[in-house]
Amino acid sequence: MLEIMSKELTIIDKDYIRWVEDLSVRYRQSQIRAAVRVNRELLKYYWELGRDIEEMRVEERWGEKVIKNLSVDLQRKNLNATGLSRTNIYYAKKFYLLYSQYLKVVPQPVGQLEEMLFSIPWGHHRYLMDRYSKEPAKALFYVRKTMEEGWSRDTLLNFMDNGLYEREGKALTNFTRTLPETTSDLAQELTKDPYNFAFTGITQPYNEHILKDALLANISQFLLELGTGFAY
Repeated sequence: MLEIMSKELTIIDKDYIRWVEDLSVRYRQSQIRAAVRVNRELLKYYWELGRDIEEMRVEERWGEKVIKNLSVDLQRKNLNATGLSRTNIYYAKKFYLLYSQYLKVVPQPVGQLEEMLFSIPWGHHRYLMDRYSKEPAKALFYVRKTMEEGWSRDTLLNFMDNGLYEREGKALTNFTRTLPETTSDLAQELTKDPYNFAFTGITQPYNEHILKDALLANISQFLLELGTGFAY
């Protein structure tokens, strides 16, 4: 009896199979919602950091080396915070400067712009800032396409190199999608983005046990972010 019980049980009932499939899809969607939320908070932080640097005239007040000092001081207070490197702080400044230009040219609610910007990973944005630091309309075109099509960074770079904007660039439409498709390359990158793990305090190398402990440490807030229908 024990030997029989130890063997894996195979259930071929169609309702059970459909239920397992549905649970798997829901689990994946939950992962993506959590990753999107972490990503949004990370980009919001960078946006506000860039805004502070610009509006406080940080470099004018404390000199050109202030960004390096700021990086050291922030990392001292936030151990293992790889996202607070000097390079990333400079990118945060560029991030704010690039897209705040668009608001000056095409006035719109800041929240609408932020909803779009904060929907793709930081690594994608760094590509866009390197290429279109003075062309916010082009950058936003690729932001929208990335979310709509679920592009990976490599795919994004390929379309940038091939001049997709010049071929079909058009005015921004209303941005309605809030989650990438579960099977898209973008979803894969969001759920495995090293910037997101660093932001949540999980540094490489990490494993499932560490990730579980990090989520359980804030399980109440985590479940609230997933929305209705989830319980622990």
